[in-house]
Amino acid sequence: MKKEKGLCNEKQMSFDEFLIDNFKKKLEELSKNLSKSNTGRPLIIYTTLLDEESEYGEQELAVINENFVVIQVITFGGYVPISIQHQRVFTFDEFSLWIYKRSGNLFLQCLTTIDEALLALGN
Repeated sequence: MKKEKGLCNEKQMSFDEFLIDNFKKKLEELSKNLSKSNTGRPLIIYTTLLDEESEYGEQELAVINENFVVIQVITFGGYVPISIQHQRVFTFDEFSLWIYKRSGNLFLQCLTTIDEALLALGN
């Protein structure tokens, strides 16, 4: 059997697109459920430590609300008061693609958090 050169890439791309689309749908479902819940509070999708020295640290935090995913980089410790260094706001489409390309482990961590949150909210 002869392998076609581009066949594997086409299948992989369609699988990648499926994963990203499925992730986006879960984000949309979660945001709808968050808006219906009584708390009205956003949900942390992931948090990761970017830099930590003896007295100083930098942490990245991703939060989903009713319409967007917001990523904030927060500094803390030492003589520096806790502050937000920068913030990015993503649509669900943008975030799904961005997190998939950024890190497979982070993508899976987010997916697990979303699934657990949906179960806790009764879906």
